[in-house]
Amino acid sequence: MASLRDAIKEQQEELQGGNAWVAFWKEGRSWHSEAFHLDMGATLYPEDEWRLREIEAADPTAIVLNGYLSENMTLDELTTSIRYHYEHRMNGITGFITEYSDRLSPEEIEEGRAAAHAAGLPFSEKPFRDGEDFDPYVYDGSMSMEDYELMQRMIENERSERMDEPILSGYLSNLGAYTEGRPAGEWVTFPTTADHMKEVFDRIGIDFKNYEEWHFTEFQSPIPGLAAKLGEHEHPDELNYLGKLLEMQFDDDREKFAAAIALDDHASSVGELINLAQNLDCYWLYPSVHNEEDYGHYLVDELEEPELPEEAKKYFMYEEYGRDAAINDGGRFTEQGYIYNNRNTFTRWYDGRDVPEEYRVTPAPPEPEHPDPEKVEMDAAPTGQTAAQPKEQAQEPRPVIPIVLTSEKPADKLKEITDRLEQGITELFESERYKEYLRVMSKFHNYSFNNTLLIAMQKPDASLVTGFSSWKNNFGRNVMKGEKGIKIIAPSPFTVKQEVEKTDPQTGKPIIGKDGKPVTEEKEIKVPAYKVVSVFDVSQTEGRELPDIAVDELTGDVDRFKDFFAALEQVSPVPVGFEKIEGGAHGYYHLEEKRIAIDEGMSDLQTLKTAIHEIAHAKLHDIDLNTPKEEQKPRVDRRTREVEAESVAYTVCQHYGLDTSDYSFGYVAGWSSGKELAELRGSLETIRNTAAEMINAIDGHFAELQKAQDKEQAQPQHEGSTPEQPEAAPQEKAAFAPETIYRVRRNPYSDREENAYLLQAYVTQENGRAKMGEVLFRGTPEKCQELLGQLNAGELTEGQVKELYAKAQEQPEIGKDDTFSIYQLKDGDETRDYRFEPYDRLQAAGLAVDRANYELVYTAPLVPGTSLDDIFTRFNIDHPKDFKGHSLSVSDVVVLHQDGQDTAHYVDRGDFKQIPEFLQEKQPQRENPLKVAEQTIEQNYNMIDGRINNTPTVDELEAKVKAGETISLVDLANAVKADKERGKAAKPEKKPSIRAQLAAAKEKTAPKKAAKTRQKEMEV
Repeated sequence: MASLRDAIKEQQEELQGGNAWVAFWKEGRSWHSEAFHLDMGATLYPEDEWRLREIEAADPTAIVLNGYLSENMTLDELTTSIRYHYEHRMNGITGFITEYSDRLSPEEIEEGRAAAHAAGLPFSEKPFRDGEDFDPYVYDGSMSMEDYELMQRMIENERSERMDEPILSGYLSNLGAYTEGRPAGEWVTFPTTADHMKEVFDRIGIDFKNYEEWHFTEFQSPIPGLAAKLGEHEHPDELNYLGKLLEMQFDDDREKFAAAIALDDHASSVGELINLAQNLDCYWLYPSVHNEEDYGHYLVDELEEPELPEEAKKYFMYEEYGRDAAINDGGRFTEQGYIYNNRNTFTRWYDGRDVPEEYRVTPAPPEPEHPDPEKVEMDAAPTGQTAAQPKEQAQEPRPVIPIVLTSEKPADKLKEITDRLEQGITELFESERYKEYLRVMSKFHNYSFNNTLLIAMQKPDASLVTGFSSWKNNFGRNVMKGEKGIKIIAPSPFTVKQEVEKTDPQTGKPIIGKDGKPVTEEKEIKVPAYKVVSVFDVSQTEGRELPDIAVDELTGDVDRFKDFFAALEQVSPVPVGFEKIEGGAHGYYHLEEKRIAIDEGMSDLQTLKTAIHEIAHAKLHDIDLNTPKEEQKPRVDRRTREVEAESVAYTVCQHYGLDTSDYSFGYVAGWSSGKELAELRGSLETIRNTAAEMINAIDGHFAELQKAQDKEQAQPQHEGSTPEQPEAAPQEKAAFAPETIYRVRRNPYSDREENAYLLQAYVTQENGRAKMGEVLFRGTPEKCQELLGQLNAGELTEGQVKELYAKAQEQPEIGKDDTFSIYQLKDGDETRDYRFEPYDRLQAAGLAVDRANYELVYTAPLVPGTSLDDIFTRFNIDHPKDFKGHSLSVSDVVVLHQDGQDTAHYVDRGDFKQIPEFLQEKQPQRENPLKVAEQTIEQNYNMIDGRINNTPTVDELEAKVKAGETISLVDLANAVKADKERGKAAKPEKKPSIRAQLAAAKEKTAPKKAAKTRQKEMEV
């Protein structure tokens, strides 16, 4: 039973700070309090209004107060004041609701409801009142239940109609006519056909003579977020490919696809969306989880991660736990539910280059005309070169030109080498020294700008550097005698010990000691710092041979040109195409059309170098020509743009061993003259960052392409062909060897959990896609995943998997009528003492598991081999859709009907307890002799529990308080009296009055506090 003083103490801060309105009311003899906040418009939230009306129904004299009370009032003064308000019925709830509710009058509501019903529409106060949006899937009280059900039916009908809507549509417009102010366009629904696309092109005037360019001005799709991911320059072939994949999706896959788009994982382009649609098994989606608190409850209550006692769940911080788990998952809360990547293998079925033939619908474009020079980054024609320059030759290792530091202290050394860096920048812009710096950057592209420049200053021909000990311990090589170190800057963090406040790991709040002050602890804090260290190049060492870690050189017409160029296309932020460019320029980047053009007929080597150069322009120097000039971002001058693009191209070409002998940087000296150090450093940083980004991205894409080709080349040779038969090699390389892969997917025809998923074979096709093969197994997702692993590991064959499925279908008839039933306690006060109680505690209290206290909540067939643990797991992790009870918990009962026999099992802590009495007919109970004796001589009248004179001692009550439990004054008084009678020294206490004993008995049988409650109730 909570006193008024305790109820006020819970809300004292809110009262004195004026942050909220606080309601006070009584239920029986117990006081309660609850805080409420007004919205930005100083009006009540609808849910708060309902809650206040519930409070008023429980106690018509309830009051609501705000912080007009003085903040200097003591708790006793507050208690006196609030009691006065309550006894004199001041600040009642009805008046408060009238003052702060923005609900319409009953007359206005009825008028609006009549108008809505006359139109066949549901009525809600929110939009009728002020146009406020509301969630149609949440019943918020702004409409009657009949209107809410009508709205749900209308939503369902609308959803059914949407099934017939096109999955993806785009408004295709004639770009030329659009720019002339004569728009011509038409909606195209995907997937479509080549004939239909030809007709659309004809109707909107794209005849490839007068008009040849098109764009999409708008997209529509019932899939949330999809249209926003598409841009005006999407290609119809890719859209058609995507539309066909979406058309084949089932509803649950479509929801997961929409959620994955919101997650923004593999959703940055049409190519990625195409792959995403075919890799939805890489994601888990929980439709019922929409926020961090939901996720926390799902993990703790459903999955029991972590497993908590029911009492502890009342104080558990679900929102914080769900937030941390979501951060660890890398997941996101979406309209479709919570989604995260489960780290399954993401297969790239589409490489972003060649759309499979069956999806190509766009008429072939003609050769493009020469672009407007004002709207392109055009390369200058080669000048003054009458003969090809020889390729740069490898030279003998050059000695280190060390930076000699005179300072003794590490901090002074760092300052000294930083000053030398600034000097090195100003001396860098000579043609050969600049090329040396770029060569170093090509080998150390992931190093910082400072360290790249330091290496270039001391040993320009360095290729692989590390410390003295690292060469010896990690590579088995020793630095040769007399070699000088290369000075670079390395991180050197250090730790310091500081006294900090100790915080509670659960709440994050400071822990308060017995003296009322925060408890402190000593912690180590890491402080970032740097120092100058010496490293050595591989040419300065000798010893064990190193593995070949150099990048393969791509020389001449460039080996694997097609693959390397495909990798560049992936790196490029805009499309790359070929055309005949007049005037001798190798290529250009079109600022308006956002595309790169490369001259036709060049060598593979020159094509790659030009592509890298133009990609650098596209990444660094793009602007929006449609934006007013005063709003465009600052742009460097043309000479700087060319220096940056050419430097990036040189660095990337050097990294991959492409011939760079024709590159000349004689102009950089003039370009750098007069520029501030910060400006020069900025350009060098830009060049380094862009080159490193391109190299890392090209490596990644090139590695994926190479891996796929190596896998294809590793296919077994045809019978009769040998390596010694060169004439057979072309045929062998051209032959396609189909490969069988296996995937687990949802069974669209499932009628129960036991066949909800399929394990299916797929056969790869020459066009890069996979054709559905035979279904090998139908079962639970866990079983299908288990068999998938065994198939991939070679532990099972397809035939063996099919045999397992056939045996699973041949179950004996004996179990066909077996069932299981779940019983849960009825709601109400009469079952309060039974709910969530372990079996041994019920027995100790003299309580029995009575079937009359339970209601049947679920019955289903019992699949042979299903154990009680299986049932417990399923009804905590993956509830059947028709299950309406709570997750299986302590105090629930599972009844198994097997082979014509029934057995009842009590869900206990960590196990099941068989309870035959649950199935027995209830017999008339006779008086328990022990109970009669106990009622006669028991000293503590509120402890009629089967044990005589079991009043706790004062020491036992003190132990409870230290453990964080609460005790009542009645318990303490009885304990003192009992201790005295037992012979212990204690202060004399009066025997509790009958009224006090009755209050204690009522307290013992009071309802337990629910896991989630907004009202505050404390024990006296």
